[in-house]
Amino acid sequence: MIKDTKSKRWLARLGMLLAGIMLFAGPASAQDGKVVALVDGKPVYDWEIALAENEIEEELGEVSADMRRGLVLRYLIDTRLMALAGERAGLDKERAFQRRAQYNRNQAMRDTYFEKNVRGGIADQQLREIFAREVKKFKSVEEVRARHILVKKEEDALDMVERLNRGEEFATLAREKSQGPSGRNGGDLGFFTKGQMDLNFEEVAFALPRGEISAPVKSSFGWHIIKVEDKRMTKAPTFDELKGRIRGELVQVKSRQLTSDLRKGAKIEVLDKALAAKFHSIK
Repeated sequence: MIKDTKSKRWLARLGMLLAGIMLFAGPASAQDGKVVALVDGKPVYDWEIALAENEIEEELGEVSADMRRGLVLRYLIDTRLMALAGERAGLDKERAFQRRAQYNRNQAMRDTYFEKNVRGGIADQQLREIFAREVKKFKSVEEVRARHILVKKEEDALDMVERLNRGEEFATLAREKSQGPSGRNGGDLGFFTKGQMDLNFEEVAFALPRGEISAPVKSSFGWHIIKVEDKRMTKAPTFDELKGRIRGELVQVKSRQLTSDLRKGAKIEVLDKALAAKFHSIK
């Protein structure tokens, strides 16, 4: 269940979102929208659910997919009820509301402009061209998948070796005795390449054949018993695996360039001298 504090943040954010929509968009903003609910006879549209779901995506991370739309609709309806109550009370005439609505309108315009000129300006072919350049730089290296049992004292490590030699199962012993965070997973560290682990640890891990168990190995964390589960050469990532990251990096580059160009083309005067110094010091 969602915590009360998150519910309050949802309601506040949705209220701000709809305030701008209701003040500036007007009835014509519903263009071809599907009516999903009526609140005192006034429609709630499917596009409002889409906007709200995108706005509170982070909070919705805890909510199952089949509950999302229903939960967002409930908050939209509650928000609409408050908005209508506020209108009846004449709050739309107050300066606080008008300031907030203007701020929200600017944000909505910014987001729409951003989607069209930054995100919307990135074609799949452009991503593939960047991917092709990057994948040429890829070099295959060896990686190892290993388990380990971590203890503080050498005598404890020697005891682990003795118990393993008597036939005890490595993963079970790691869950029982390992003092590292991987202990709960049977000591499984997954695959790693050179440079990711303590130097003494990785030298032994990469030298061991598959299935072999090491003698005690000292590192800055304590004493390890290592078992190599598998070895392989890394493979170049696929386009689908890198597409999201490439798009994200390209969005950042285009966004920085866009805002820089807009600032250069505008006359900006910061009248507060102290604030102006801080503003111009930002690189």
